[in-house]
Amino acid sequence: MRRRAFALVILLLILLAAFAPPSFAVTPDDWDADNPGALVPEHLYAQTAVLIDFETGDVLFDKDSQVRMYPASTTKIMTVLLALESDIALDEEVTIPDVAQNVPSDSSLVPVYAGEVMTFEDLLYGTMLCSGNDGANAIAYLVAGSTDAFVNMMNERAAEIGCTNTHFANAHGYHDETHYSTAYDLALIAQTAMQNETFRQIVSTARYTMAPTVNRGAYNITNTAEMVNPDSGYYYEGCIGIKTGFHSRAGHCFVGAVSRDGVSMISVVLRSTSESSNTTAKWWDTRKLFEYGFAQYEPYLLTDLFDASSRSINTVTIPNAASDDAQRGLLEVRLTQLSNGEYTRRIRSGSEGLAEALADFAARTEITYNEDLRAPIDEGEIIGTLTYTAPDGEVITGMLSAERAVAARPEYATVYDVLPFLIPLEPFFSSGAVWYVLVALAILIVALLILRARRRAARNRRRAAIYNAKRRAYNYAEAERRRTETQRQQRERQRRQAAPRQDPRRRPPRR
Repeated sequence: MRRRAFALVILLLILLAAFAPPSFAVTPDDWDADNPGALVPEHLYAQTAVLIDFETGDVLFDKDSQVRMYPASTTKIMTVLLALESDIALDEEVTIPDVAQNVPSDSSLVPVYAGEVMTFEDLLYGTMLCSGNDGANAIAYLVAGSTDAFVNMMNERAAEIGCTNTHFANAHGYHDETHYSTAYDLALIAQTAMQNETFRQIVSTARYTMAPTVNRGAYNITNTAEMVNPDSGYYYEGCIGIKTGFHSRAGHCFVGAVSRDGVSMISVVLRSTSESSNTTAKWWDTRKLFEYGFAQYEPYLLTDLFDASSRSINTVTIPNAASDDAQRGLLEVRLTQLSNGEYTRRIRSGSEGLAEALADFAARTEITYNEDLRAPIDEGEIIGTLTYTAPDGEVITGMLSAERAVAARPEYATVYDVLPFLIPLEPFFSSGAVWYVLVALAILIVALLILRARRRAARNRRRAAIYNAKRRAYNYAEAERRRTETQRQQRERQRRQAAPRQDPRRRPPRR
């Protein structure tokens, strides 16, 4: 019985497996070019990859970007960055040291030769565009005095940039077990390097001609980064470099950069290899990352940014608007007649991305309104101009027109209406000279008031002195009068006391 039940269960499982809907693993071929925003890690050939925003460093896409990998010749990004940060001038003639020849036999070469004299600029172009290991060694010796000292500089600079899982063992990237990095760390290094204008110019150059030397004539070189070459089938509009890399342990690698429609990104793909092609997978992976990145940004015309800006940008207050104006003179303006109406900025989706874009728009915008802007104003009337300087340097101008009509409040009589004889003096009153006159008059008035106050004080002091003198004289005379009266009264009392006393009952004799 148990055996029969077990057999039935097995049969049921077999039937379920047979009739279950088929499931397929996601592969790079499943990537939909019409829906680039749906990119998933399985759509990439690369073992690890990352895409970051060049301006902010935000990670837009990640595929195991913190896994330690071999960077191969993408190492030369750091090598050339340190060269540009050194004291050696681009036009300085340098002599290629012997150490330039100390590279493995299967190395990629510029080539340069020991004792050869060339400009430092030519050496940098040759090293970067040709991925020359010999050139990298020459740079290391010229900058630091030895390759070991230069490697120490590379590791110190990586730590300064913020790399936490990177260690360089040489200047060119040929395989070494202790020479490693990650996709994310390489993106940080590339982000720093691309802030150097000379570095950007070098890595975005499709072709370059090195000047002739005693060892050879003029030498034409082509950038190994095919995505910057318009003649290549892998050209990508807006791609500005930066560096390829390859060896058997690292696989095919590419650190890329793109800048278009106001969006700049850095991409890294490491060990990018397909079954059908070992060389082209890195270009497809990079294209997928770029397309995904641009899908994360929404297109905005300048008029969209202007309308979404704060009131300090898209409004103006009319000082003499009518008292019954519903907006109290606040006038919204429209941006019209742009010199490049098709110009588009791509902004990261979300409120934070828009806020950053609006702040950047305000910083790049200059608004000038007509002199003495006053009502009445008609709807659509041109009242000012706007000048916008794009990140790539393009200057775009436009006109500012009134969104609505604004009536003026009644004009009141001016001093010139009441005193027309002052009209000839109007230029003087409206000029800056009137302020100097007013200041001088104010100083004169203050001086006169001070003088008047002093004279009044002196006069009061004289009056007080006369009054006090008279009062003292009066007091003296009064004192004398009282003293004389007192003496008289005393004499009168003495006289009365000296006279004989009479009986009051006795009548005086009749005469």
